[in-house]
Formats: sequence, C-alpha cells, structure tokens
Amino acid sequence: MAVYLALQKSVCEESGQQDKTVAVQKCGNPPYELSLRFAGCNLKCGACFASAYSWPEKYRSSRRVKVDIPIERLMDDFNKIPKSGKSYNWMRILGGEPLLNEEYIHYLFTFIERIARGNTKCFNNGIVIQTNGLYLGLHDNKLIESYLRKIHTINPSLKIAIEISIKGSNPDEFSLLSQSSRDLFHANITAYKNLKKIESDNLRPTVIAGFGINESYLLSNGKSKKSMMTIISRDNIPIYHPDIWADEFRALYYQFVDDWKNNNSIFSKMPMYGIKDEFNYNWVKYALRQAKNIYGTVFYDSAYSTHNEVIENKISELLEYFFLVSNQEYYSELIK
Repeated sequence: MAVYLALQKSVCEESGQQDKTVAVQKCGNPPYELSLRFAGCNLKCGACFASAYSWPEKYRSSRRVKVDIPIERLMDDFNKIPKSGKSYNWMRILGGEPLLNEEYIHYLFTFIERIARGNTKCFNNGIVIQTNGLYLGLHDNKLIESYLRKIHTINPSLKIAIEISIKGSNPDEFSLLSQSSRDLFHANITAYKNLKKIESDNLRPTVIAGFGINESYLLSNGKSKKSMMTIISRDNIPIYHPDIWADEFRALYYQFVDDWKNNNSIFSKMPMYGIKDEFNYNWVKYALRQAKNIYGTVFYDSAYSTHNEVIENKISELLEYFFLVSNQEYYSELIK
C-alpha cells in the first residue's frame, strides 16, 4: 500500500518546476485557491482531465507523481506559501481520488489535522474534498467521522465540504462514463446518503453531476448552440436526461435539492461539471481528444457534427434540472 501525490507549480511563481505538494492554483478570483492533488483512482472516466495522474498505467510512470511523501513535506510547502495580507478562496483536495482507501484517508486527514492547528483563515476556513464517493458508498465511514470530529475539536471554525461526483444517472450510464463495472453505480449513488450519517458540525456534504454536458453551454444558460457537447446514453438521449434516470438517482436528486434549497437559490437544481471547450487550455484540449477517442460515436459535438435537433433539444431540457455557476460562487457557498 502506498499514497501517491501529483506535484504542482504555484501560479504565483514566474518560473519554477512542478515540485510543490501544496500550491496556489487558479480557481475562483485572485488570489485563487490552495490545492493538494492525489494521484491514482479506481475509475477511468473517459473525459477525465487528470488521467495522466489518475489512471494506473499512466501515473506510476509520471515524473510529476511521487509516492509516500512525508506529511512534513506537505507542511513545509504549505508554510512557504505567501500569506501576508492574503486570504485564499479555500483549500481544495482533488485527484485522482483523495478517498481511494484507508491509507489515503489517514494521510489526508492527518494533514488536515495538522493545518487545523494553525491559521486556517488564510484559506477562509474552508476545505473542499472532491471524491467519486466509492469509498463512502462501500463503508460505514467511522474512520472519516472520527477524524472530522477530532478536527472540529481542534478548530471549530474550519469547515470541510465533501463533494461527491456522480458518474451517471443509471447503471449503464455509470459504466459508460467511468469505464468501470455497472455494479459500482449503487456505491456511487449511496455515498451521499452514507456521508450524511456522519455526525460532525464541520461537515458539508454535497454532490455534483460529474462530466455532464458541455460546460460552455451551461454557462450561456442555453442561449448558444455552437458549443453543445454531450455523451449519448442511448437512443439520442444525452447522459443525465430525466427520461433515463434510475429510481436511485431520482431519489438522490430530490434529496439533494431538498437538503440545499434553503442555503442558496442556485441549489434549486443539482450542480453539473463538464468540459469548458471555449478555453484554449492544454488540459482541456487533451481531455476532449481523449473523450472523443474513448466514447467514439456516442460523443456528440455540435461544432463538428451534423446538427441533431433531437439531441440538442434534450440537452436544452437539462437546464431545468442542472446548473453551473462560477467556482467562486459555488465553492464559497459550500464552505459557509
């Protein structure tokens, strides 16, 4: 057993190497976020922008990925980040899969426990952990609960949002998106229910529809059809369309909306994350090429295909059920 991390470069550095465990990354408004990236994942989502440090056949040979880095190294990198007069938006823990197994969980929460003893105002007293939820759906989560309670005792001001990425609205869709067994759908869907059973005042459980329709289309509120993308689940129906929701997903959807609707009006729907093709970033180009190669004929891109009005109308219908706002607004709400 081992823990793998993907090293980063802080955006505030004019030069330098990807050699930081904790770094400043562009997310939200300046001065941006602090981030820690785990490597390794138990799914292989075709649209994964992090496949280079998530998929086993890739990350073990990546020069960017290091194994069993001492917690002291993380603390050293964290302490070296400029903090005078600054308050970063939040700290985000992503992957890979941060909650891959018990060893990853011990490692992650030991680090959080260490930073909880210091000044967490420098990242607005908020941590966002992004996960596929499989561990949460398959275990009783007493280990995570014990860590959360201990951290809350150390620092009652620190809030920890755990965001579960739902990888499809039915078992076949889950298997298609994640390139994994459809039998894991139940664990992915029940993760939110299990997470809510944890009793700790610092926990903010939430979900997001992961790798849904094109992010650009959601950002335009459906006003522009020139960048409509989706993965076809079946019969010209895009993924996450309510016509093909399994009962488990339907129950999750309305439970989430009921839990969050009083916090902010944006949560009258479920958040969705896609690929923002309108930006000319290398990671976006790579993820799009990879997704199109893996999903093949079921990948629909209106910019390069003959327009299919059936598909595009159903994409538009998804706006009734899902939303996307800026990371600044979304994550800031999660860590309140």
